[in-house]
Amino acid sequence: MGAWLAVFRKELIEALRDRRTIVVALILPVLMMPVATLGIPYLADRQAAELEDRPAVITVIGAENARGLIALGLRREWIRVVDVNDPARAVQNREVEAVLIIPRGFLETLADGKASVTVMYDESDLASRVARERLARLIATYSIEVTERRLERRGLTRRDLAPIDLIERDVASRTRLGGLLMAGLLPFFIAVWAVLGGQYAALDIGAGERERRTLEALLVTPPPRWALAAGKFLAISMASLMAVLVVIVVTLLTLRLGAAMRLAELEKASITISPGAAGLLLLVALALVGFLSALELALSLAARGVREAQQYFTPVYLLFTLPAMAAQFLEGWARSWWTYLIPGLNAVFALRGLLLGEWRPEHLALAVISTALYTLPFLWMCAWILAREPVASGSRQS
Repeated sequence: MGAWLAVFRKELIEALRDRRTIVVALILPVLMMPVATLGIPYLADRQAAELEDRPAVITVIGAENARGLIALGLRREWIRVVDVNDPARAVQNREVEAVLIIPRGFLETLADGKASVTVMYDESDLASRVARERLARLIATYSIEVTERRLERRGLTRRDLAPIDLIERDVASRTRLGGLLMAGLLPFFIAVWAVLGGQYAALDIGAGERERRTLEALLVTPPPRWALAAGKFLAISMASLMAVLVVIVVTLLTLRLGAAMRLAELEKASITISPGAAGLLLLVALALVGFLSALELALSLAARGVREAQQYFTPVYLLFTLPAMAAQFLEGWARSWWTYLIPGLNAVFALRGLLLGEWRPEHLALAVISTALYTLPFLWMCAWILAREPVASGSRQS
């Protein structure tokens, strides 16, 4: 044990001397998490608020066919009407946000029964979509006024048209909403930084040592090859675990800050994790970190150089981050036991279950145990690669 602890201390010191490891594991999460968690929603809310506070810029074809409708929109300050030569092209060029087309004989058709209007908008433009919603609200309001006049002539009221009131009661607690919010963010971020956090340490400890020719000197030292592999593995795991812990802490603090700022839906949620759930969450994260660290070390030792190792790491990143992103859309899988045997995906579903408060002990055990078992072959592969190095063979023969 003293041998691999000595190797671990040596490799960890060298990894921490690499600025890339410090930047990716400690600095990058602190900078990126607030931007990803609060920055993007804040900008989206700000843009939506700006569009909501000002009238939609539209052009009207056939305004003379429904002057009352247009007057209602102008009076409510929902629309601002401008004239353009080519309405369709004006929408595409974003000169106006939508076009309202009122057919000839609109009022006559409306008096006989039911009339229709056309809204031309651009689905790819947020302002145009907001203008469409604004026009839909205008048409609905105007329709209500027409309906109320018709009811009044028949001695009826709006209450007669809708005699049943719908009372809605939300049973979701603030804790439940907070868990749902965290489940959409934390598992993905944990998976990303479990891959990225130890990546540069793995590159330096494996392929980097081979390129610098310091691996040969390490192989002639007394510790056995399994101790060298274990020490390197622990150093990579420590770098990756630090990144994951920083991501968890910064994300939780950022979400609480967003709630204090009354941003988006954050103020409705309670961003809290019970001590028991937090401990189990760290256990699952540790299992995932261990598996990915062993995998990255094996790939780095198998590569002939740093560039080749980086090429190996790219598919690893995609294989473990894309499923983490898609997990929230695969809710049915969370109830199947076999899901918790799939490397990477099992940890993501276990993390989501803990944050949502819907985890089952057998699923959590399957995820942790299977991930730990998947780690062992890669650790054996690391020791095997080191044992096959020419210098190691020569030292045994001597």
